[in-house]
Amino acid sequence: GNEGGGRRLAVLVHNAGQYVGITSENSEGITADKTLSFGDGSLVDKDGRTNFDTMHYYQRMYGEAFVDLCERSLLRMGNSQDGGGGTIVGISSPGVCAHYYGPDWSYSMPGSGKSLMEYSMRIYATKVAHRGINVNVIIPGVTKTKAWSRLAKSKGLDEGRMMEAIVERRVPLKRMTTPRDIGNMVKFLCSDTGKFLTGTVVPMDGGLHLRH
Repeated sequence: GNEGGGRRLAVLVHNAGQYVGITSENSEGITADKTLSFGDGSLVDKDGRTNFDTMHYYQRMYGEAFVDLCERSLLRMGNSQDGGGGTIVGISSPGVCAHYYGPDWSYSMPGSGKSLMEYSMRIYATKVAHRGINVNVIIPGVTKTKAWSRLAKSKGLDEGRMMEAIVERRVPLKRMTTPRDIGNMVKFLCSDTGKFLTGTVVPMDGGLHLRH
């Protein structure tokens, strides 16, 4: 059907996120009693079978949700030639598949989903450029959110001190990323100037990627 009653869609931003054991206690029976990673045997159960439940959970939430939203949104964006076109933005994380960052083994499961987001973004950018639609992914830096607060708590650390230490050690511009920074980048990507940028990952991180 024609979703949205025939109205044009100009912008899609995928910013879903959940970190089992950090921002949620439990989801779909998945627990966070240990950190799962590729290559260390943690994905194999006592019977020698690989358990994909957690990986598939994150792939649905990040990668599949991004693809689903893109596919349905593109039906409503039209073409720039007929007054349509638009902008698609995904929000990822440091250390996924962008060449700016080294891999973070502790983020293997969420990262598996965001890798699909980052890769599919490049395909979408190629496929829909002729319609005047640009597609990109933003990678925020150290951002003060509830997720960071809960991460600090899970480690028995003070939130403010933990984030300040990370910023001091790893962010050249010496301040946290703010939600406004991310919003401003989305606004730029939607602008006439920013719409010429497509198919790339934009680190909005104060230089964190230089030391990651």
